[in-house]
Amino acid sequence: MSVTAVLLQLAGASALSSLYISDVNRVPLADGCVMHLGLKQGQLAQRIVSVGSLSRAQTIRQSFDDPDAAFELTSNRGFTTFTGTMRGVPVSVVATGMGFPMMDFFVREARAVTEGPLVIVRYGSCGGLSDVEPGCVVLNTPGSVAVRRNYDAFGQGETSADPYMISQPVLPDPKVAASVCERLTAALGDSRVVEGLNLSCDSFYSSQGRIDEHFEDKNGALLDQVSSLEAISMEMESFQLLHLAACSKGSIRACTSAIIAASRLSGAAITNDMLLETEKVGGRAILEAVAQVEID
Repeated sequence: MSVTAVLLQLAGASALSSLYISDVNRVPLADGCVMHLGLKQGQLAQRIVSVGSLSRAQTIRQSFDDPDAAFELTSNRGFTTFTGTMRGVPVSVVATGMGFPMMDFFVREARAVTEGPLVIVRYGSCGGLSDVEPGCVVLNTPGSVAVRRNYDAFGQGETSADPYMISQPVLPDPKVAASVCERLTAALGDSRVVEGLNLSCDSFYSSQGRIDEHFEDKNGALLDQVSSLEAISMEMESFQLLHLAACSKGSIRACTSAIIAASRLSGAAITNDMLLETEKVGGRAILEAVAQVEID
């Protein structure tokens, strides 16, 4: 036991609550709660649906057996967690916000406050990169690829470095993905559930090929460059979830899916009514899939 831990034990709970965090070189804790999610042991289920949007989390929470009895916590770092049951099975829905760092906080701290294996399914939103219509749900059974800005290509002077780095795909857990696919297809229909490769980007702007006249992003050819991958969706979180699950020493099983909100090719966008319907119906289907997956 460290000197700090001994002093805390001797001083009692009042001293514990006065510390900002108790461990700076592992997952930081404050009063037994992880720093970013704000959760402690017993507040997060082993079966989790991860979303970016708080409103989507609130919609999916309504499919709990008893939504009004659900545990709810919003941390001071912007994460909101709902924990309840689905057909009697404990489940959680967590709104993470956007991007690789937020997904990193979520996965690592979820692992820190739970015991035993975890199943995590992402239900996000994305841009479409094919002729699949907005309102369809992409299930990333072929996995997800990371597209990252290469900062060395933006230094002073001439450089031959590629401005964007593209990783190899990382795959989902096949059993979890199969369960999600079955439930989503039953709920939304064959025509609205598509399986395909996803691109996860470290920026909404530069590494997704959006042109901004105020910055030198060197991304004018990026969408053409990634077209050879034949990906059908682009967003900002799925690769990080699948990557961390693959690095979790077998304790986390994950798969990822997302609602196509707009087509990057045609410019077509989902309607508000269709988005709400897809969040509700698809979210319930994913909760059912998560609840039925065996934890082993």
